[in-house]
Amino acid sequence: MALTNFQWYVIAINIIAFLVYTIDFQIYNHGGDGIKPEVICNLVTICGGAVGTLVAEILWDRKINKLNAQSRIYTFVWLILQVAFFWAIWGPNRETVKEQALVFYNEHKILCIYYAGINVVTFVVFAIDKIKAVVGAWRIREVVLLGLCLIGGGAGGFLAMDICNHKVKSMHFMVGVPMMICAHLVLIAFIVMGAI
Repeated sequence: MALTNFQWYVIAINIIAFLVYTIDFQIYNHGGDGIKPEVICNLVTICGGAVGTLVAEILWDRKINKLNAQSRIYTFVWLILQVAFFWAIWGPNRETVKEQALVFYNEHKILCIYYAGINVVTFVVFAIDKIKAVVGAWRIREVVLLGLCLIGGGAGGFLAMDICNHKVKSMHFMVGVPMMICAHLVLIAFIVMGAI
């Protein structure tokens, strides 16, 4: 059985994730600042490299403390999401999953386009706010950022929080954004069941 391009990608991104985390850990342990782990390590983990990151964390960073416990939980959450995604596209029911996804998209095209658009906009607005925070410019109000998440941009906001390391110390965002994502997932579940 030959591997598909996507399967090769998953293998490659996990090797890259392992190497990036390993290099960063070695630099950090020898007195350096590392290679911006909050950006590069998180990015390769999000892009499918959770297994590689988790293996490197367990292999090199064996002692659990406050600093690395959050990183391991984060990596484990991404691992669960990636396993669920890969099971959906490669598992025994992949054809059924594809058919149901296409049916949902065809029946709710405007909703799908809306969610994609609002999440891209939210991601960009969060990233702009992070840039403004770094350069000391006038910031985007928190009510705008949370409002974008409330109207459906939670996934884009959460991804920007993660990649840009933005608003991660604010409980309004660390608790509020995931709760808004869950609320929208419940809304989508009601739509799929035909209750709305």
